[in-house]
Amino acid sequence: MTDAEVRDAAIEALDSLPDWAREKLGDVAVIVEESHPDRLMGVYDPVGGIKRIVIFRDANPSAAEVRRTVLHEVGHHFGMGEEHLGELGYG
Repeated sequence: MTDAEVRDAAIEALDSLPDWAREKLGDVAVIVEESHPDRLMGVYDPVGGIKRIVIFRDANPSAAEVRRTVLHEVGHHFGMGEEHLGELGYG
């Protein structure tokens, strides 16, 4: 997928969230980067002045994977751990 396609898929995933969830996300930035050295699909980074979700383009080969990764990282923003996210189908 191109950067633009990943961005569009991420926007669609965020737009699919209920209003309350989008409001509670606040100013969380969603960023697309090329790759992660450990081949992560995404990461929620709450450290520092900007909370951000980073989606790694090369590890997300389809819009469905981007959606799953975005929703997984949003879950981390709301305090969900890996086990809970797995139970919800976003592990």
